Amino acid sequence: MKPKLHRWRFNLKTGETTEERLDDRILEFGMINQKFAGRKYRYAYSAIPEPYWFLFKGIVKHDLETGESWSYELGDGCYASESPFIPRIGATEEDDGYIITYTSDVNTDRSECIILDAKDIEAGPVCRIILPERICAGTHSTWANADDIAMPENEVLVA
Repeated sequence: MKPKLHRWRFNLKTGETTEERLDDRILEFGMINQKFAGRKYRYAYSAIPEPYWFLFKGIVKHDLETGESWSYELGDGCYASESPFIPRIGATEEDDGYIITYTSDVNTDRSECIILDAKDIEAGPVCRIILPERICAGTHSTWANADDIAMPENEVLVA
């Protein structure tokens, strides 16, 4: 598999669809600030795969207006999962927030939850939370604020 970051735009008035490649590198799990879903957005975040494996060695931030990108790589034997964007409370800019991912380090046999400042992912984690067990790499994830998924007091979720 050699996935590339693409964007499709659908004009709901004319029915026209346009497609553009956003980066020529092989990348996975393209994410954006979900508060900009369905609207114009400037930044995207992707997982950097380990060649020939379904493992992700880092994260790249794309500036879709300038074409610039910045990345953070985890190091040999450490792999990330899908990495959603989390808006900072009170944020006024699209990239004011965090990128969160779970890591699996085969060298130390441990996993962490790491949090990167989305404005400066090259600086590395602003927070590391060691998990009690190592988890598998490539875990899917998403982010939702508690207010967005809160249930009324008297309702019960049944699965």
